[in-house]
Amino acid sequence: MREKYTLEEVFNEAAFPEITFVKSKYYREIRSSIRAQGKHITISGPSGSGKTTLLKGLLRDLNIAKPEYHEFNGRSYPQNESIIEILALESNTSNDFNSVTKELAKYKFIIIDDFHHLSSAAKMELANLLKLWHEKEIRFILVGIASSAAALTGVDPELGIRNDPYELKEESDEFINELIKLGEGALNVNFSEELKCQIIIASKGVPSIAQVICRIACITTDVEETFQDETQVIDIRLKDIRDSVLRIFNAKYFDKIVGLAKGKEHARSVHNTYFDIISSIAGEDKAEIAVETLRSKIVGTISDPDMRNRKGTSFANCLKYLADVIEARGLSDALYYRKGASYISIEDPSFRFYLNLVDMDQIKSRLHIRNSGYAYDVAVSFAGEIRKTVQEFVDLAKEKGINVFYDFDLQHKIWGKDLQSKLVEVYTDEALYMIIFISEDYPIKDWTSFESEVGRKASEKRTTEYILPIKIDDTPVLGLKGTVGHLDLRQLTVEQIIDILDRKLSDFVD
Repeated sequence: MREKYTLEEVFNEAAFPEITFVKSKYYREIRSSIRAQGKHITISGPSGSGKTTLLKGLLRDLNIAKPEYHEFNGRSYPQNESIIEILALESNTSNDFNSVTKELAKYKFIIIDDFHHLSSAAKMELANLLKLWHEKEIRFILVGIASSAAALTGVDPELGIRNDPYELKEESDEFINELIKLGEGALNVNFSEELKCQIIIASKGVPSIAQVICRIACITTDVEETFQDETQVIDIRLKDIRDSVLRIFNAKYFDKIVGLAKGKEHARSVHNTYFDIISSIAGEDKAEIAVETLRSKIVGTISDPDMRNRKGTSFANCLKYLADVIEARGLSDALYYRKGASYISIEDPSFRFYLNLVDMDQIKSRLHIRNSGYAYDVAVSFAGEIRKTVQEFVDLAKEKGINVFYDFDLQHKIWGKDLQSKLVEVYTDEALYMIIFISEDYPIKDWTSFESEVGRKASEKRTTEYILPIKIDDTPVLGLKGTVGHLDLRQLTVEQIIDILDRKLSDFVD
């Protein structure tokens, strides 16, 4: 009779795979480092690459078990600034170097998983103390993302010979095939050759992805435990289980991608360009995507010159803040961009896998993307005497992602043109709203009188409100009813008015 295993004992992306553990190509080298006396070890690599699994397999095979080592996760202490304080808490001892060192000496190893989640100050302090602890034969094993090893060993050149750094990359196709084979043997099943090929190709050498697909494939075909009699054949296609596989990764990535697509905090991407960027990245089956490739796809395909120029400006502005947005949305472990760089890199293969599968229309549906049909959200009309106030308004509006027609921004476009014709075009057809800044000079200026007349005529053609007055003082404006709702800069700040405008613009969504 075959030994019986449950499906979760065989394929499980969230726990140590006792049955389907495959020795990594780094196995022997790291095993030697563990055996060697005195050395610290750093194991880094992208999420899902099997860092923690490999370490647990090595400790098991070397018969090193708790309480011979002490292990904790960096996620538990992201705000703590001192590694001594963290280790004192872990050791239940006094918060000083000597007391902590005395407790650490009780163990063969101190293992810190998700090391990269520690604060920069805690990591720096640890790096500075590792040399002292090496001299006292206290050994650390640090496990984290790819930057961990470089951040650690770059502090002290002498630390290099006392620390063995390993940066895990994707495993080979043979590794994934062996993982599948072990699972097949334990459950007495056979994956079809086509399905195995699809799993190997889709996982791109990431063990956790292979574990997920294999588990979902078994669930879909009612494989819950080892078959005792005839071998069960699993013959489905990856597309058949796409939604179930996606659900596993949705919790990790979906909301973060929605956040990235929304862009900078407290600002709307008027042209939806952050969404276009992540959507275009999803459409590229690569780990590195050239910025020029994205620019070509997002901007270069627009035929209308004015729209192309506006989109180009929006694209450049998004790139300016992209690194900050990636960090703010919690995607810095998965996606890397440095301001001014020519490439955007996907650091996490699991994230690349997710982007290949996710339906970007679902992301888009969470954004409430506005499509007013107008080139500008607002066009401003004002007397030159209050330009300083209007400039502040325009600058804050841009920070919110509001697209403003403002003469100083468009001097290169209106230079040499018939200004009256251009303004009629903008106020009549291109702006969703016209904002009039009412001041004592507004009614007596030729240009403002012309603009307000154009605005009144345009307003007659609109089915909703069009002119939005902002009062600087109590000057009346000919043709503008006193009963029209207005905002008053004597009662509200520019920032408050921008917030109100932003909420009003948000009414225009698909």
